[in-house]
Amino acid sequence: AADVQRGNVAKSGKMTLTQFYEFWKENHALKNHEISTIAYNDQLFTRIKTALGHKKIAAIEPKHLLAFYKNLAEPGIKKVQKPKGENSPEPTDKNKDNNLNGTMIDAETAKDKPKEPLPALASSTVRKYHTLISSLLEKAVKWGLLPYNAAKRVEPPKNDAKPKSIYDPELLGSFLNVLETEDLKHRLWILLALAGGLRREEVFGLEWKNVNFETGTLALEQASIYVAGKGTITKGPKNKSGRRNVSLPPSTMALLAEYKVEQAKAENKLGSKWIKTDRIFTRWNGGNAHPQSFNTWLTRFCKEKGLPHITPHALRHMAATYLIAGGTDIRTVSGKLGHSKSSTTLNIYSHLVKSAEAETATAMEAFLQTTAAKAIEKLKKENETEKEQGQ
Repeated sequence: AADVQRGNVAKSGKMTLTQFYEFWKENHALKNHEISTIAYNDQLFTRIKTALGHKKIAAIEPKHLLAFYKNLAEPGIKKVQKPKGENSPEPTDKNKDNNLNGTMIDAETAKDKPKEPLPALASSTVRKYHTLISSLLEKAVKWGLLPYNAAKRVEPPKNDAKPKSIYDPELLGSFLNVLETEDLKHRLWILLALAGGLRREEVFGLEWKNVNFETGTLALEQASIYVAGKGTITKGPKNKSGRRNVSLPPSTMALLAEYKVEQAKAENKLGSKWIKTDRIFTRWNGGNAHPQSFNTWLTRFCKEKGLPHITPHALRHMAATYLIAGGTDIRTVSGKLGHSKSSTTLNIYSHLVKSAEAETATAMEAFLQTTAAKAIEKLKKENETEKEQGQ
């Protein structure tokens, strides 16, 4: 790194990948990436460092990367351990949502689910390692430290991640029925993700000033995330479309109003010990709640009620799935989810769009048959009228 800082790029190829990562982080990532992205890259680099960190960047060849990716894909490989309480930063909408392609779980398949084989990293996860390595080497090329990017000479792993599951309507109904016995806070977590399509981090970033009880809408302006070493922090939306207004069902708005009263009572009880943040969902003393608490509670809730495991993000996926299945257009769903482009929504939920498109053939068949039948009926009536007039 010292060679680079002195402008001696001729020797900078002797930097190890670990040394270059720190240099890249200091001179590029910290200036251009969100803190959550930096933390996620640090997590990925833990394994990269073990396998390739000791190699000089100029000595990294495609064969080394191929061997690394092959190792990552082996069944039973131990996953990188996150520090206790850490919440992985958000990947992009595309990466996150592409893992959810809409496989339905019903009550019967939930009971007879076979044992899972030894776990292996998903191909989508392996691709993230490839993307980080390629980004590092590409920047080294741009800075004149390398003649070429070895990662560009390697085909990235195919993104064939297995679709995650969502509840079918019957199972979702059972889920909502048992949810009625839970406290207001947890019911609202679920309903905001399911009825509003909110990300978990958006749920925990909500403040009372974002709620318009007259119009029945939420103004989504920020998210609450956890970053190792820094705790829970607030950040802006993922993109311009992330800053949006979302309509909620009247029943959910009524629960929010009820919860506001409940929170006010808790604040009055604690008095000066209450931390004033205006956050809707807080810890017992008003401080910012940890977003991971949603996952922790939902996992325990599903287990206690004998329901198949789901994640907060699966609820957001259900929101999109059932809106599209119900006939809501892609542009409207995209806006509700806060996707930067409608094409993102279309790519993620293309299977639903195809299914809906296939149903248009049936609808058109019915339309044509009905139209033809009406025309025939009209012609018959006209003929009968002519006969009556001719008599």
